[in-house]
Amino acid sequence: MQTGTWNILIIGDLFVTCEMFRAAIARELDRLGIRAEFREVQTLWPDDPLHDVEEVHEAVGDVAAIAEAARDADIIVTDYGAVTKRIIDSAPNLRLIGVARGGPVSVNVSAANARDIRVVNLPGRNSRAVAEFTVGLIFSQLKRLAECNQAMHNGIWRGDCYRFERAPRELSGQKAGVIGYGHVGRLVADLLSCLDMTVLVYDPFVAPETLDPGKSHYSELDSVLSEADVVSLHARATRENVRMIAEPELRKMKSSAHLINTARGSLVDYVALHRALVEGWIAGAALDIYDVEPVTAGYPLLSVSNVTLTPHIAGSSQETALRSADLVATQIGDYIKENRSV
Repeated sequence: MQTGTWNILIIGDLFVTCEMFRAAIARELDRLGIRAEFREVQTLWPDDPLHDVEEVHEAVGDVAAIAEAARDADIIVTDYGAVTKRIIDSAPNLRLIGVARGGPVSVNVSAANARDIRVVNLPGRNSRAVAEFTVGLIFSQLKRLAECNQAMHNGIWRGDCYRFERAPRELSGQKAGVIGYGHVGRLVADLLSCLDMTVLVYDPFVAPETLDPGKSHYSELDSVLSEADVVSLHARATRENVRMIAEPELRKMKSSAHLINTARGSLVDYVALHRALVEGWIAGAALDIYDVEPVTAGYPLLSVSNVTLTPHIAGSSQETALRSADLVATQIGDYIKENRSV
């Protein structure tokens, strides 16, 4: 057990800032009567793109600078800042790593476990943001919003979208396929059912009887693909589901259907998707996540007109950032309460 002042290193970025973390943690610890001293390292994500940092992934930060700042730390708090083995080894007093992300991929969890350092993270922290963004992409595709917006910027008046065969579709009465029924998938299913869509759910880890029959119906994958007017991906990335949507699956979809991916790029064979869009196997797609990021000039899907593309921002909202800081602060407070002598 520890008494006295806790030394906390904050690794902030331009989404969840050092100031947000410090304010939330200070509020929580003041409430508990706990003293803390803070050190801060500011990273530049998202302006600095995520990349591999030593042995961890989807991270940013100068390892040497973070390791130096971590030398006296009892607790490290991070969003996308890297916490590598070198950083963990530099901090002999380290006992807790709080990660303000759904998964601690930017932390060497094995190195932390070897030292009996607890690692906590925030599953579902941005579920609402991703779910709302997903529905926005569905509107974009079925209402042809992005397509017509681009045409307007190019000086083209798309009055032809009032022709019957080119007119947008109403969501009411259509079928939506939701693949993956975790935090985000459940919210998407609820939102789409409120729009009077029939929601078909596929998730091999979910018991069909747990679905709300008034909102969602369980279906096997082949049925979801062949029946849905919109197929939205919300599965976690695993070894088993790499490219789970490839040519065979795309060919099972309706030629009038749209594919939405706000989950993981590894779920889709993007080469096959490009063919599907160009050759008309499906009507369109909306993507926030890719097989290669960041997308740069020359990426094949940039030249395809029937796809809405956004730069991996589905999980971004001001509420998510503030919520993340508050949730990490609560976890720090809970940990300290468990590990202090008074």
